[in-house]
Amino acid sequence: MADSHGFVKYWRDRIKSDLASFSDPGAPVELTDPGRRFSAIWTMRGVTRDALFSISGADGVAVQTDRRKMPYSRFVAGAGMADLRHVAQMILKASERRVFVETNALRSDAASAAPRPAVELLTELVNEEDADATRVSMITGGAGAGKTCVLQELVRRQAERYMRGETDRLLFYVNAQGRALARLNEALATELQDLRVGLTYHSVSVLTRLGILAPVIDGFDELLGVSGYDDAFSSLAGFLDQLDGEGQILASARSVYYEEEFLARAGDASAVSGGWRLVSVAVSEWSDSSRDRYLDERAQAEGLSGRRAYRLRKGVRAVLGGAHHVLGSKPLFVARTADMLLRDPGFAGGEDLLRELVRRLLERERREKLLDRQSRPLLTEVQLDGLLCELAEEMWNQETRELDSRSVRELAELAMIGEEVPDSTRQVIVERMPTLACLSPGASPGDVAFEHDLFFFFFLAEVVASQLLSGKDLQAVLSRSALAEEVADRVALQAQASGRLESPEQLQQLLDRLAEACAVEWRRTAQVRENAGLIVMALLRSYGGKDRGREIADCTIRSVVFPGGHLEGVTLRRCRLIDVVMRRTDLVAARFVECEARNVRILEPLVAGDSTLLDLNGLAAEQVTGLRSRTDGVVETSYAPAEVAEILRACGASIAAGSEPGASEVDPDVVKLLTRLMRIYARANPVCTGDDTTKKVFGHPQWPRLQKLLVKHHVVKKETRQTSGTKATFLRRQFLPEQIMAGLRRRADVDPNIRAFWREIEAKTASSAMKRAG
Repeated sequence: MADSHGFVKYWRDRIKSDLASFSDPGAPVELTDPGRRFSAIWTMRGVTRDALFSISGADGVAVQTDRRKMPYSRFVAGAGMADLRHVAQMILKASERRVFVETNALRSDAASAAPRPAVELLTELVNEEDADATRVSMITGGAGAGKTCVLQELVRRQAERYMRGETDRLLFYVNAQGRALARLNEALATELQDLRVGLTYHSVSVLTRLGILAPVIDGFDELLGVSGYDDAFSSLAGFLDQLDGEGQILASARSVYYEEEFLARAGDASAVSGGWRLVSVAVSEWSDSSRDRYLDERAQAEGLSGRRAYRLRKGVRAVLGGAHHVLGSKPLFVARTADMLLRDPGFAGGEDLLRELVRRLLERERREKLLDRQSRPLLTEVQLDGLLCELAEEMWNQETRELDSRSVRELAELAMIGEEVPDSTRQVIVERMPTLACLSPGASPGDVAFEHDLFFFFFLAEVVASQLLSGKDLQAVLSRSALAEEVADRVALQAQASGRLESPEQLQQLLDRLAEACAVEWRRTAQVRENAGLIVMALLRSYGGKDRGREIADCTIRSVVFPGGHLEGVTLRRCRLIDVVMRRTDLVAARFVECEARNVRILEPLVAGDSTLLDLNGLAAEQVTGLRSRTDGVVETSYAPAEVAEILRACGASIAAGSEPGASEVDPDVVKLLTRLMRIYARANPVCTGDDTTKKVFGHPQWPRLQKLLVKHHVVKKETRQTSGTKATFLRRQFLPEQIMAGLRRRADVDPNIRAFWREIEAKTASSAMKRAG
């Protein structure tokens, strides 16, 4: 097989395509000789180049050029092609030196292990070999938890190791925050241009497939959310397809929900034809020792005396204690609190720390910088806040996180129309707008962005809250992109602070406005319903969550989607849920008491029998697809109708034993075996049958018969692929796990192939039972 015609043809075609990605526009790539040894001629940067290639199943592809022979990957990485050493140099030159305190992280596939330093863990992961599939490493953590700092430090250290010759794999940082994934190539091109290297985005997939470059996409969740998930995902799917089951990418997201969105879309048989496998890495927030270590290094960098350093640490502990103890684990709040205390030792934080930080920053800007000739502030506090709200709204409407300086100034000029200020004042404000507090230079030269996500979220929440409370233009603002959970939380805080979330009637009014925004069917209705659902959950938590300790009674929630998120501490009594979808929502600490469910659909909620209460009249077992539960830190999903019904009953649902409608009578051992298989398929597709980690499934005595039926009914497709020089058998599923397991119900609306698969299994189960009885 190694030197077969097909193997040689594959590599000839691939080499030609790879060289074309480096060639000048319109310049052809010419290959001579049809055999295992051939020469190639191409034009790159105006210079005609040539090399001799030889293909061998045992030794791979070798290249001879300039009288030197080398492996193909080293040739492509070399100075005459990608020149990755120069790229590494530019990465190091562009890296901003800053105080970095190590953050811990934990891999999902090592649940029993203790958290480890994040950069160390990710470095090991990056340098692991995975010959079976493209590895997608998803790094999750809340806003302000330090994911960006971790990834930038990872990229910088890997570049240093590359320069020292300790690794042949380079990381390429892509700031995707606020960019549409439909323009992924544009993001790649911009980052390469900013580094001032000769590479173009056309070559990134080639380098990634060869394993000598790995893109690090920071802000993956925002990319999925811009202009709708499905349109956005198609671009990433296209990039993964180009990798043909090789290489790796890293991506960050604020929430595990977006990781699950990726899995659902990549898991579609038509989405990504190459093989992929997902590994999750959760970045932990700072411990007390991490925070103190940062403050020590900060004190040293500021040249503080021992006494001032002690006061700084004591002040930070005081501000970030009590009600703010959760924020004390977020690097952003630690750093900004330290900033404030260094300027004002009396800073106490207030009830809303983020609001107080923003207020202090704006007030300093207003009283120390934006002054007239008599040293009087040019703007009021409300006017300055309004300018930044206008900027956040414009970025939101344009579905970006950056605007060029000219647009920012034009926005300020428009915003100042109608304000009773002199022309001279207006001109000063327009010129200063790109440098106001809470803003910073963007990723692209000349662009302006908010200094941190949380500042953008703060001002965007003011815009959304204003429209929610007024009832005006709510549908438009909810249709743009996927709101962050932090925005929804601040919208609820705004409603509470305004006194508009104090009574059941006020809560219902806000719920009705959100439902009305979802009523009109149009191309962005799905986005509106998800954003509305996110705000509904935030309102419920704010009005009746664990901190308020009161039940929510007799309200109506309708026409929304709960996209992930949680209802911790929320008790709904005698409430009505109409046309509501809950998608992978955390219901562990939620209670529905004597509630009514009409046309409610629930997909893979996280529940716990000892704390979740689902007393929902009208909820049938077939309206729930999959139930997740956590055991010893590991989340597992159950799909079997009988098992789902049993868990629902344990959570208080009114489903009588044995009443699972139309449940197939299938051997329970077969259902368990398939459930195990679906758990594997939830994070990878296709799956290698010879993998040591899957022996419990593929080594099971019943597996050969089950595999035969899966292939026969086209539920999975059998493939033979080359891995590490040997042939291996892979099974690619053709449907999502929940679609396959839904076929256990006889009346389920599933593909005919799935239905036929389950009916044959049911028939064989019945036949086996009859033989045993006889």
